[in-house]
Amino acid sequence: MPACCSCSDVFQYETNKVTRIQSMNYGTIKWFFHVIIFSYVCFALVSDKLYQRKEPVISSVHTKVKGIAEVKEEIVENGVKKLVHSVFDTADYTFPLQGNSFFVMTNFLKTEGQEQRLCPEYPTRRTLCSSDRGCKKGWMDPQSKGIQTGRCVVYEGNQKTCEVSAWCPIEAVEEAPRPALLNSAENFTVLIKNNIDFPGHNYTTAE
Repeated sequence: MPACCSCSDVFQYETNKVTRIQSMNYGTIKWFFHVIIFSYVCFALVSDKLYQRKEPVISSVHTKVKGIAEVKEEIVENGVKKLVHSVFDTADYTFPLQGNSFFVMTNFLKTEGQEQRLCPEYPTRRTLCSSDRGCKKGWMDPQSKGIQTGRCVVYEGNQKTCEVSAWCPIEAVEEAPRPALLNSAENFTVLIKNNIDFPGHNYTTAE
C-alpha cells in the first residue's frame, strides 16, 4: 500500500514529556540505588583495582664478584721467616652461590704439602695418648681429621697422639691471621643482575 505524505507531515516533530513526581518513597529508592552503584564503582576502581589485570612474575638474580687481592703471607722455611706475596682473583676467593646469598673468602689458613698417608693427629684433648691402648683402630672422631690406625706415635718432642690415615700433615688448630689476609675484599665490586619475566605478556627484562 503506497505511503501517503502530506505537506503537514513534513513540519511535524516529536518531543519527550518529563513528569516530575514528588514522592518520598520513589526518591528514597532512587538514591538508594545510586549509592549502591557509586559504592561498587569506588570499590572496584580504588580498593580492589578490578580494572587491572594481574599476572605472575618470575624473577632470578645473578651475582658476580670482581676484584684482585694481593696477599702477603708470612711462612717459616728452614727455621727462617719469609714474606710471600701472592695474588687472588675471582676463582680463588669465591664459592658457589647458596640460595639468595654469595660468599667471599677474606681469610684462610694454609697447610703446605698435604698428601694422603699415615701421620700423627694434631694434639688435642681427644687425640693425646700415652700408649696404643688410648687409640682405637678404625675409629673416626667427628672432630678428627682422619681415621685412627690404633697406634700411639710421637707428634713432637714428648707429645704423643693417635696415628690417623688422612691428608697429612694435619691442619693445625690455630687462630686465623689478624688482620685478614684478604683485607682488600672490602673494595671488591659486586655485580647484581635481576632477570624479570612476565609470562602473561611474553616479556622479559633485565636490570
